[in-house]
Amino acid sequence: MPSLHHLLFILLPLALAVRLYVRPRPAQLEFAEAVLRFCLGIGKWVLLVAPLWHLAVIVAHGGPDSLGTSIAWMGFLGTLISLHFACTGAGDILVGLGGMFGFTVPDSIQEILSLRSLTKDKAHWLLLLLLAVTPLAILWQTGSWDDAWLHLKSLHQPPRQTYATLLQQTRVRTDFHVLTIIAGLACLFGLPHSRDFLRVAAPWKATVCLLTFAFAIAMLWTHASPTP
Repeated sequence: MPSLHHLLFILLPLALAVRLYVRPRPAQLEFAEAVLRFCLGIGKWVLLVAPLWHLAVIVAHGGPDSLGTSIAWMGFLGTLISLHFACTGAGDILVGLGGMFGFTVPDSIQEILSLRSLTKDKAHWLLLLLLAVTPLAILWQTGSWDDAWLHLKSLHQPPRQTYATLLQQTRVRTDFHVLTIIAGLACLFGLPHSRDFLRVAAPWKATVCLLTFAFAIAMLWTHASPTP
């Protein structure tokens, strides 16, 4: 992601320098919270959204003929998790940039991006919303009604077993991104919203946000490093 590298390490520091020169001495607490929200947003996009969406696209483009149940569920959960954290991560980044550069993001936009306006902050409504939207995303990934239906059908009705299907299922069960899906589900249902998490300031919360950002940057550098 070279464009993200340029945004994070070239354009963003320059823009912050100009902002602090034009409007020095921002409110320290609000500025710190904005930085932490921005770190969480980048972490969500790099650590969860990008790899899981990429994995779901690979599953969708593999075709339904050799699609096993494990692969279908991996693609479905990857799409579901990435959709959720794409929205909440975008909200964190937008609010973080707003706090750092001195503009206010309306509460209505924050509620939409956090999905709270649609789910009333209820876990079961959030799950139903994601389950309703995920098939549309799979349709967009496959580009075909028939392929999308076969992908969804494979979630509960395994296809005829072939050597290719068995090999793909073995590969999926040993894939590193299985752990990413488990971590994403744990974050989805086990962690509070970013705004609630940072409502009461604490040093350990800042440590969590900065470590999340550090892991995200490490992943960016790893994927951007040239291969020998």
